[in-house]
Amino acid sequence: ILLIIIAIPFIKINFIDKFEYHGLEFQKTHLGQIEFFSTKFPVISNTGLVIGDYAVNLRNDPRKLEDIKVNVDNEDIVFNLIKKNNAIVYAPTYISINPFMEICEDSGISLLTVSSFLRDSGLNVSSAVTDKAYARTNNETHKWCDPINTVIVINSGNESIINQIQPYCYEIKFKDCEIMKVSERFILNI
Repeated sequence: ILLIIIAIPFIKINFIDKFEYHGLEFQKTHLGQIEFFSTKFPVISNTGLVIGDYAVNLRNDPRKLEDIKVNVDNEDIVFNLIKKNNAIVYAPTYISINPFMEICEDSGISLLTVSSFLRDSGLNVSSAVTDKAYARTNNETHKWCDPINTVIVINSGNESIINQIQPYCYEIKFKDCEIMKVSERFILNI
């Protein structure tokens, strides 16, 4: 009986709740009623050296996000680089939401998750809206695809998909309030 009491939690933690996905080891964990899929990404310097780890806690099993299509060049989400003060730096990144999109329970946490991940990755992230008239009326920043900045457009639609609209301009589109799933797929793709 003592062996069973010790073996069952050991097997659950080390074999049932742990899996590998695209070279990353994930661990299923619980925080209250919320289930997370946790992993650590290697942080790589611009010289190519691994300088640390970045912990990520997803709310969806990454293996179940594979059915969300990603239509981007070479399957890479690329952020624009610009020359500033004789140095090459990342251009500003805007998360631009459609102010008339479907509002879902997970909208706020999804946008915060993407924004935090991008900021922690060293990008200068700002919010914006896609509608010019709405931006003007509400004193908001209006951003759509442009050749200088990286713009991530958030919109609801008839399918959950990640599209590249133009170079350095991506759309995270969700249906049926799957905004968290598509946002986490976007992070995994990066």
